[in-house]
Amino acid sequence: MMLVSLALFSSCLKKDLKDYPLYDINEITLVNVEHRFNGSATMNGQPIVVYQKLNATQTVDKTNAIINVAISVPAANGQFTAAEKANVVQSKLWFYMNISTAASIAPTGGTATLGDPTDATKPLKYVVTAANGASRVWTINITSFTNN
Repeated sequence: MMLVSLALFSSCLKKDLKDYPLYDINEITLVNVEHRFNGSATMNGQPIVVYQKLNATQTVDKTNAIINVAISVPAANGQFTAAEKANVVQSKLWFYMNISTAASIAPTGGTATLGDPTDATKPLKYVVTAANGASRVWTINITSFTNN
């Protein structure tokens, strides 16, 4: 019984493995924006959510942790009809970001949680925390929004 316990509670994962330093980078490297809506297809009687990626041109100021984003809505296509395109507004967009390896991200200052619709008529603020615990607040400003 003792031998079995030793085998179960010992770890071979530590054997001859190098210790790597924790990542210390806490950056947002890319901002993506999309519009979500109920598509025409259903599953179990519920509509399937469809998303349309919006065009986003951005400039990243790593020194000041500011990203300025210009958003334009693409032309209607497929399920993203002209009527649905007309529903895209700056006050109800979904954001997702690329962040540093092993970092985490959380909204702050009244910004909506990622995965929820966000009011992008005001600056968005996110705390990015590196794996080593170092945090930095990033601000995302929407400099223009075009839906022609």
